[in-house]
Amino acid sequence: MRELEFGAPKEDFHAALLDWFESEKRDFPWRRTRDPFKILIAERLLQQTRATPAVVSAYKRLVRRYPTPARLATAQLSDLEHIIQPLGLLFRAKQLRRMANELVDRHSGGVPCSYGELMELTGVGEYCASAVLSFAFGEDAAVVDTNVGRFLYRLFDISQPFPANPSRTKWLHKAATALLPPGRSRAFNLAVLDLCAKVCAPSHPTCGVCPVHGFCRHAPPQSPAASSRDDQ
Repeated sequence: MRELEFGAPKEDFHAALLDWFESEKRDFPWRRTRDPFKILIAERLLQQTRATPAVVSAYKRLVRRYPTPARLATAQLSDLEHIIQPLGLLFRAKQLRRMANELVDRHSGGVPCSYGELMELTGVGEYCASAVLSFAFGEDAAVVDTNVGRFLYRLFDISQPFPANPSRTKWLHKAATALLPPGRSRAFNLAVLDLCAKVCAPSHPTCGVCPVHGFCRHAPPQSPAASSRDDQ
């Protein structure tokens, strides 16, 4: 895959997206904390699941009842299954407890801050590891899931087939990393996720209200009337 060139000042792109994010960002309880364990729990619950009220409820119950890896490591499997049952995928209950035991045994009850060590935890994949690094530890780590991958495909107007697993696609991850504003990856990553949820939808994206419309090679050109209204 050839290098993806942005072709515009990244600072302008960052400013447009982050300004939009300030007023349009979504609010979730896991975004109000920098606790690595709570963020890790949230990301595990969100795997293969949208951020629904059911996920919010399960997250709140889990972190209230099991606020540390040590507490979660001793949880009754039936209790964990009961908490996450509304989300389906009950196998995650066993994975969560095993992951907590690994944190206790290998990391003294803490969450590691290295990509490699996070990837060694049960149930943690590329996206989850990067999300914890960005959202909990403030590292300049790009997060790429199916939605972010779709956004990048549109932004660069990529014509090749969409990958089965964008988070494991190295060239796509490299493109996402190159877009990060140094020191502000957390806000930027969250902004992209919210843009994908609210504007850059899988079908019928609302390009006319997209804050980065002018940077996107896939978006249709705005009509002169729309551009005039935007300037008012």
